[in-house]
Amino acid sequence: MRTSTRVRKQFILELDKLAAVKKVFEAKTDTEAVNKAMDMAIDNARLRKALESAKGKGRIKDVYGRSNT
Repeated sequence: MRTSTRVRKQFILELDKLAAVKKVFEAKTDTEAVNKAMDMAIDNARLRKALESAKGKGRIKDVYGRSNT
């Protein structure tokens, strides 16, 4: 895990959304919840980019013998 520069920021957040994110990630603090949510957003973007770059580059073998019609 790499270290990064940390900064203090102020945000206006919806409390119900923050509480939901804390629950989803089982985070103990608001900061931990927001960091985990940002990490997930970054991971999702990277995954989407990888999947889009792989689109159409391969064959899927139909092991059940179904037709493509």
